[in-house]
Amino acid sequence: MTHHKHDSHYHPHGSDKSFELGRTQPHTSAVITKEQREHMIAEAAYYMAEHRHFQGGDPIRDWLQAQMEIDSKIKDTSH
Repeated sequence: MTHHKHDSHYHPHGSDKSFELGRTQPHTSAVITKEQREHMIAEAAYYMAEHRHFQGGDPIRDWLQAQMEIDSKIKDTSH
């Protein structure tokens, strides 16, 4: 599992906040690699923590929730 620094100065893509979990779609013409999947999960978990201003919550719970959501999106696009 990849751990990311969860503070107000870390952002996985600098100041690019274009990622929105509900709107993220993996590339349907390409196979998602393990590394790409893990990056997508890490990014989604980061934004969950950012959404609550890094207050409270649990990084493991964020990761597991993000993993379920990303895996569901990957599965939905593979049909």
